[in-house]
Amino acid sequence: MKQPLIGISGSHMIDQGGPFPGYKRSYVNDDYVQSVLEAGGIPVIIPFQEDEATLKALVERLDGLILSGGHDIAPQFYGEEPERGLGEIWPERDIFDMRLLAFAKERCIPIMGICRGHQIVNVAHKGSLYQDLPAFATIKHSQSQRAELPTHSMVIEKDSELYTLLGEEVMVNSHHHQIVKEVGEGLRVVGRAKDSVVEAMEGTEYPYLRTYQFHPEMMRHTDLNKVIFEDFVLAAQKEV
Repeated sequence: MKQPLIGISGSHMIDQGGPFPGYKRSYVNDDYVQSVLEAGGIPVIIPFQEDEATLKALVERLDGLILSGGHDIAPQFYGEEPERGLGEIWPERDIFDMRLLAFAKERCIPIMGICRGHQIVNVAHKGSLYQDLPAFATIKHSQSQRAELPTHSMVIEKDSELYTLLGEEVMVNSHHHQIVKEVGEGLRVVGRAKDSVVEAMEGTEYPYLRTYQFHPEMMRHTDLNKVIFEDFVLAAQKEV
């Protein structure tokens, strides 16, 4: 079978020093790229830009979409004012990611959201976020350990697709400070940390929509990474 093309939403890296201070570079973390490759897909980095027609034309060539991590989401998109604990926002990228999501849904291709991508999916489905996780959570979710090291457990709902992949409980890594508050329409929670933080969701009305607050792409060379990405790439392969 043909390898599916998997789009990964990109971000900007801005040089803070060196010969080109302020210089913008389009990028995604390499773990996304390698995880797709190892699962049998062909990764395509989608650079941030604001031309809607170009984005739509690009998504029309994809077999699957991954919404990647990054900035906090601007609270204006879920009807709230910024709280003191809000981190750096980039509203233009929020619009970029929500456009990608909408175009992917028009085509019914498989969609995966990771960290910020998990939150974008929720907000795009009329959900909301806790802007500053330490005010709500009791478990440490912004770990200061190695990126790939799992540090807390996630309990999975038994009647979910994720349960068939991973079982009842797994250890996951955490690198975030915003979390789902009100769950969006057409979504259901299928995994939680033991302080009730939403760690995984699935679409209830969409053929393949999976989101993860933790970072499976960083946990490369683990069964968790292999199972999640191979399942996603296999679903995308059916679109080829």
